[in-house]
Amino acid sequence: MCNCVDNRCRRAGGALAVSGVMPAHPPASHAPASPAGRGLRDPVTLLLLAAASALFLHLAWPRLLAWSLEYVQPDSYYAYGPLVPPVVGLMLWHRRRALRAAPASPSWAALGLLLPALALLVAANKRELISLASAGVLLCFWSGVWLILGTRRARAAAFPLGFLVWMAPLPGPLLHDGTYDCQQFSTVAADRTLHLLTFPTHLSGNVIALDNFTLFVDVPCSGMKMLLTMLVLGAACAWLTDGPAWRRLGLFLFSFPLSLAMNVLRLTTLCVVGECLGANAEHVIHDGSGVMSAGLGLLLLLLTARGIGCRTFAGWPLP
Repeated sequence: MCNCVDNRCRRAGGALAVSGVMPAHPPASHAPASPAGRGLRDPVTLLLLAAASALFLHLAWPRLLAWSLEYVQPDSYYAYGPLVPPVVGLMLWHRRRALRAAPASPSWAALGLLLPALALLVAANKRELISLASAGVLLCFWSGVWLILGTRRARAAAFPLGFLVWMAPLPGPLLHDGTYDCQQFSTVAADRTLHLLTFPTHLSGNVIALDNFTLFVDVPCSGMKMLLTMLVLGAACAWLTDGPAWRRLGLFLFSFPLSLAMNVLRLTTLCVVGECLGANAEHVIHDGSGVMSAGLGLLLLLLTARGIGCRTFAGWPLP
């Protein structure tokens, strides 16, 4: 009896196969992974990437060390530098869905940028060309990311990666010219603001003299440091908020006059405190006034973003 049932089942199965009807659960096929899918997991590829990363660190280390030392100088223009990597991390987290959706596969087209960038970095290090060496470090890093992750994922992370440019110090001539212009504007604007507040002053160059206090607007108080800080904060706020591109561009451009206004407010406050409470009181608030001004500037940027219709910051609702 069992043999007859088995024979009928085999004949029925054969009839189904002949008639072209597939079984309800066909056997799963185990196709090998594509080369692009397993490229980054290949041991040889990983070894090459490790060697290339070690070479890059060896070539870039003098510049990276110089950047880090620049950040901690007493009157550094770039005290915001250590904050740039965490901001980039926040930007990448904000773009996490787009990054996951973009496939990651090596893009050999990136070698067209990586090889010249390596040559530039080597030549600049050899000749001690600081600005060109900084450019070489950034170009090598960007092209390396492009090579490893591919065009689509690198494009999804383009702005956060480009934001790393704020870590590199500016070329000397550009920094000096900008410092002089900011210094002249801030000194004159602070002097006129004091006149509006009925404080008698005498302006001579970069020196604001009051009856009982004199403020010398030196390079650290010129406003260039505040300008760079507010531009960094403005770029981050503009990209991390929602809304049309023109609105966010306006928010970034607003950070330029805002930085000048914050520095004029800072100088005016120092003069008022020095005139009313004495030089010792002015010295107490002088060092911390830059951080407080930057914090107030960031708050004003967020309030401005809310006022022009932005609703979220990095996905979180603005108050």
